[in-house]
Amino acid sequence: MNPVKFYDTEAEFYDIFYFDFKDDIPLYQKYAEGCRKILELMCGTGRIIHYLDKEAEIWGIDSNERMLEKAKKNLQGKNVKLLKRDARNFNLGEKFCLIIIGLNSLTMFHKKERIAILKNVREHLDKNGKIVVDVFNPFEMVEGIVHHGDTKFVDNRIYSRFFVPLWEGDHWKLLYFYDVVDDNALRRKVATLHLYPLGLKEMRSEFAEAGLKILEVYGDYKFGEFDEERSERLIVVGARNDSDQKG
Repeated sequence: MNPVKFYDTEAEFYDIFYFDFKDDIPLYQKYAEGCRKILELMCGTGRIIHYLDKEAEIWGIDSNERMLEKAKKNLQGKNVKLLKRDARNFNLGEKFCLIIIGLNSLTMFHKKERIAILKNVREHLDKNGKIVVDVFNPFEMVEGIVHHGDTKFVDNRIYSRFFVPLWEGDHWKLLYFYDVVDDNALRRKVATLHLYPLGLKEMRSEFAEAGLKILEVYGDYKFGEFDEERSERLIVVGARNDSDQKG
């Protein structure tokens, strides 16, 4: 499983479909308030960072060069340090009061890799720092059925994104199609993304194994109570659990 290859294709279209998405921004602004040093893992093209406090020192890491190139353009003039790093294995030699893993990014990794990421988070959190993780609440997709994603109209072009899910034992393999219609001519690209469903029970266990504790759980971007059956999102706020681990 290699998310980097997926984002080689996704990079061309990500900002068209997502950069104006702001529903989750109040969540991060709440926990970024008064925080002077922030890190986002898998920062992509810098969408979340773009909306955070301009006075804060913000770091972003991502393993895909094309996404980082776009982030550098999107974040020009901001107090941001962007680095090519793999979230599963990095050491910045810094401590942060807020670390963000946004919009389903953690579900791109299987359990062993997720725990490695969370252990890295713990090592980069300051004593009173917090981590915020946002993933979709596990739901059943319909295997083999086309799921429409987004359609955007930009510069007289039509951009459409849809996917077909296939179940592969313990995760979803999503076959993504990107269609661009320009003067009645169709251009299509295809990419594959693997997503591992992640529920609250697994999140609690993996946080604990990584030396973290969960402080708050929300079911939506308005800080609503989490309901395992009804909530669309699983948003977890955590911190270091120094009572269980040294360091």
